[in-house]
Amino acid sequence: MIAVIVINYRRAADTVECLDSLLRVTAPAFDIFLIDNGSSAHDVAQLRDYVARHPERITFTTFPENLGFTGAHNRLFEQWVDSGRYEYFLLLNNDAVVEPDFLDRMLARIDRSRRVEMVAARVMKYADRSQIDNLGITFYKCGLASNRKSPDDPLLGPSGNCALYTTTLLQHIHQATGEYFDEQFFCYAEDTDLAWRAALLGYRAAYAEEALVYHKGSISSGGPNSDFVLYHGIRNSLFVLIKDIPTRFLLRNLFWMLVLHVAILLRYTIKGKLGVVARLYRDFLRGVPTMYRKRRPIQEQRQIPPREIGQRISRLFYERGYALGALRDLY
Repeated sequence: MIAVIVINYRRAADTVECLDSLLRVTAPAFDIFLIDNGSSAHDVAQLRDYVARHPERITFTTFPENLGFTGAHNRLFEQWVDSGRYEYFLLLNNDAVVEPDFLDRMLARIDRSRRVEMVAARVMKYADRSQIDNLGITFYKCGLASNRKSPDDPLLGPSGNCALYTTTLLQHIHQATGEYFDEQFFCYAEDTDLAWRAALLGYRAAYAEEALVYHKGSISSGGPNSDFVLYHGIRNSLFVLIKDIPTRFLLRNLFWMLVLHVAILLRYTIKGKLGVVARLYRDFLRGVPTMYRKRRPIQEQRQIPPREIGQRISRLFYERGYALGALRDLY
């Protein structure tokens, strides 16, 4: 049995479209857990009305405040991961719609004998379904992760907008590190953090080429160019370095990491976002002691050798086209 988790935050119409597509999935068997993350009374009423028409399929939970992607999922994990009811958990963004066979295709890629216990889908852009949104997560030598755009790029783990995990993996991560998602992240890069902790415990990710999902992207957080996304995306990516990445990699690629963050500082200063950038680096520094405390058990329980860690990381500086985009901003 599979638990599918969908979180709404002020986007009930998108959530209804997502749920409609899920209810067209006939196999395998799954339950839907719908969470409202502190939205308006209008959103909650609209979703309650929808759930009332499908009470046997959807369990609806409302939180009075926005707990973030991390907090909302963690509340469900705490309730159900150890219940013995579900063998798998699928996380699906509310601004995504799915093909009827997507879940079967993802489930087919699980291979417990090889410790393949997290799966990424083929996520395409909703507005142009010929364009790739992501094929999971790729981690680059500059220390940032980004949407995987090609099956030839290394796969670290699934993107949180559509991610299948075994219950065994989630239980092991919680036992070893004391948390499912890290709630200090709130949202963004929490999927990268989880993927790294799973990888260091010896788990592998797979990609389901024929599992098609269509994603609108960053709607609830103001769009990909918002200050909110900039702040959480960069701050949390730095948290990942302190918390998860082995020292050997950090030392080997320190130069490239410094180049990246100089470029970020220049790029967003020119865009008039110096205040946001200053705040994210300040808050990163304030969070370093906490992340360093979390680092110790993660590194002590590492179960893969340095050579295998290197295979999870792209040899590219960062995603293709980033440098050109940065130069265009400069000039």
